[in-house]
Amino acid sequence: MKKVAHIHSSKRPFSYPHTHLAVIRVQAVLVFLVFLLLPSAGSGTVVTSDTTWSGEIPVEEDVYVPEGVTLTISSGAVLRISPSESTKTEPEFLSPQTEIIVRGTLRAEGEKESPVTFLSPDSAPSSWAGIIIDGGTVHLRSCAVRDAETGVEVIGGSFSMTGCMLENNRYGLTVHGGDAAVRVEDSRAENNDYGIVLLNGARINGRDFVAGKNRKRDRYSGETKTYQVSTREFAAQKQEQSRVYEDEVILGTAVWQGKIQVNGIIRVPENARLVIVPGTVVEFRKRDTNNDGIGENGLFIQGGFVAKGTEDNPILFRSAEEQKGMSDWDSINILNSDRAQNLIEHCQIENAYRGLHFHFANVAVRASVIRNNYRAMQFQESLVHISGTHFYGNKSVLWARDSEIMFADNVVFRNTSGINLFRNIVTLKDNFIINNRREGLRVREGVPLIEENHIDGNRYGLMVVDAVYGSFGRNIISHNLEFGLALRGTDNLDVRGNVIQANGLTGVMIQKSSARISHNLISDNGERGIGILSFFGTITGNNIAGNGLYNLGIDGDSDVDAPSNWWGAGDVRSSIYDREDDPVKGAAHLEPVLHRPVMVSWPLKTVQADSRWRGDLVVEGTVTVMPGVHLAVLPDTRVLFSEGAGLTVHGTIRAEGEEDGPVIFTAYQGEAAGTWNEIRLDHAAGSLFSHCLIEKATWALHVHFTDFTVEDCSFINNYGGLRFTSGPLSVRHSLFRGNEIGIRSFRGMALITDNVITGNRNGIFVREKGGGLVIRKNNIFDNSSYNIRIGDFNDEDVDARENWWGSVTPSDTIFDARNEPGIGMVHYDPYARQPFPRAVSAGAGGEKGQEIKDQGQGAEKK
Repeated sequence: MKKVAHIHSSKRPFSYPHTHLAVIRVQAVLVFLVFLLLPSAGSGTVVTSDTTWSGEIPVEEDVYVPEGVTLTISSGAVLRISPSESTKTEPEFLSPQTEIIVRGTLRAEGEKESPVTFLSPDSAPSSWAGIIIDGGTVHLRSCAVRDAETGVEVIGGSFSMTGCMLENNRYGLTVHGGDAAVRVEDSRAENNDYGIVLLNGARINGRDFVAGKNRKRDRYSGETKTYQVSTREFAAQKQEQSRVYEDEVILGTAVWQGKIQVNGIIRVPENARLVIVPGTVVEFRKRDTNNDGIGENGLFIQGGFVAKGTEDNPILFRSAEEQKGMSDWDSINILNSDRAQNLIEHCQIENAYRGLHFHFANVAVRASVIRNNYRAMQFQESLVHISGTHFYGNKSVLWARDSEIMFADNVVFRNTSGINLFRNIVTLKDNFIINNRREGLRVREGVPLIEENHIDGNRYGLMVVDAVYGSFGRNIISHNLEFGLALRGTDNLDVRGNVIQANGLTGVMIQKSSARISHNLISDNGERGIGILSFFGTITGNNIAGNGLYNLGIDGDSDVDAPSNWWGAGDVRSSIYDREDDPVKGAAHLEPVLHRPVMVSWPLKTVQADSRWRGDLVVEGTVTVMPGVHLAVLPDTRVLFSEGAGLTVHGTIRAEGEEDGPVIFTAYQGEAAGTWNEIRLDHAAGSLFSHCLIEKATWALHVHFTDFTVEDCSFINNYGGLRFTSGPLSVRHSLFRGNEIGIRSFRGMALITDNVITGNRNGIFVREKGGGLVIRKNNIFDNSSYNIRIGDFNDEDVDARENWWGSVTPSDTIFDARNEPGIGMVHYDPYARQPFPRAVSAGAGGEKGQEIKDQGQGAEKK
């Protein structure tokens, strides 16, 4: 029998069944009002005072231990946790499965002869979520935790475990970050998929913690790069208190300005309107009548709502408490308000249980900040447009169901959980979803259009469950700690044009799904490019290469169709795990196998995270590598630029080809110089171009204020080869041929040596301040106008001694003070009488480069 003292169900809004909106609206709204204003039966149990459980304890709903409360579980207790894959929406919980979440204290004090046991009645792994520690304290002694998604997950807080067993879970113990205090002694993690998972610098102290006999890995650790994201933050103007509200109803149109304090629930009924002017600060006092730690004051709007701030005069909604915390107040609730669009613009919403909460509403949220809430937004049966808004520091960002959603150009950064969507018609585009501790984006059912998003550095990237239609295109899904994209129970999905790269374990995980997966770059993932349990679609026309163990791994017994893909260099079969490795697995049908890469377009206008370009990559428009980001371009890669396109680097680029596998930067179409724009490096210290061929550009390389090296490269048929300001640069053993200008320096510092500079109109042009140049041991000859030309504004001499100038007198091929008094001189004497043999072979490309180009053009024609 479950012995519980002072346990209350959490007070949550009523959830409607999925049915026709017109039929249920009146009844639903009336019911909703009743349940919103009174504590109601929800799907979670909140332990509101110190409590002891013992004996047989059936757990049929979530358990929440809030701050300041201790739940003790006595020796010999057995907790049987019922499986659930619900659509619950309570912000204090983190998983759709049944969970025990602790923000207070949990003590499970078993004995060796009578342990405390947490298990599922059906004994299946991943039947319930597990014990989640989110800032609380958990002590387990002589316990067994079984059948969970994660036996114990430590997001933050303190955890100690002695004499315990974690078994038959997907994950035994998972710890996030270096701030969690974890001590384990004399315990075991066995027969899980993964025994111990340590993420982002997490550590375990103690002794005799054994992880063994786990199905996939005994231990796994992963760490994401923390990016410097410019999150928006609004500051309040200092204002005197203008009005204090208790529980009140607003009639007609009310205008709020100045500093407003809310000590109750403000109701705006149908046909009434609340307008909040720029610069207003709305503060809510905390009222918690049932001691569950969740504030109850807020706004309840059925009429119209307009909160339209400006960039300079934003509107703030926040706690009025001196020590502000999450859930100090309830929410801005907008309900049954869909006749005209409600507007929230240039607002900052913080310290709430749910920042924004909508039912049957039409709402636009623009250019706002929603931070430090239990949940940033939640809605259902609504029409919602969210754009230009930054979400950070929330327990969860967005839970939405049965709605039409446009979610565009937003930043979702450093939250515990990201976006969770159920049965919506949704477009997500141009969003940056990064560094969230759990999932970045979860889509269940509905009709999703997910395109041109960057999903990076989360534990899980994009999860798609039970969706029977949908398009997922031109996204970058990278550096997520476990997987990039997971499909489960899906059908009729189009997964096309994505870059799925450098995820910790698997790029794409597929289970009981059908999809067409084409024209993606799936590379450099830790274990597998694609891991399949069961799949009924087609994988074709992708570049799948450079993944850790296997490019494709089949764990189920069904065959997989994967024709016409490029699997990288080397033996294709060695990168595939299927029936040839284990006779009980399905077979991978690979024929025909492509021997050159498929052309894949870079999906976004930026490179926001460390990336590796391989195969054939098309750049459309100008792509910018952001500060602090490293771009590696691998050997045998072609980067093809559309007309007018280019690459701007504010981070670091290292394009490192090989003699037999150069990197080629060229035009996607067209043969003329200037077909595409340029590769521009600006404050891109540490960059390197080695064994590269760059052709048909306006300026092949345009470098500003960058410590930079070029070696063994060819600059052919561009308007200009290399153009630079400042430096220092090292330009070695390279070929400049067929350009209007081979090298152009403006106030530059460079060592230019062992190069061949020929067949250009001007070999080297020194625009201004050439005293920082050292030009040595090059073959500079047969440039049609001048081998070196000094510009009209250069008043410094240039050191160009010990070069070979061809069969002519050097001064005849140089324009300097001898031609135009007042400009600098080129000092060329002594000079070589024979060409330098090392420089004769300078450059990259050659026969191998032409062979690659020809093969690529052949593939394009096919």
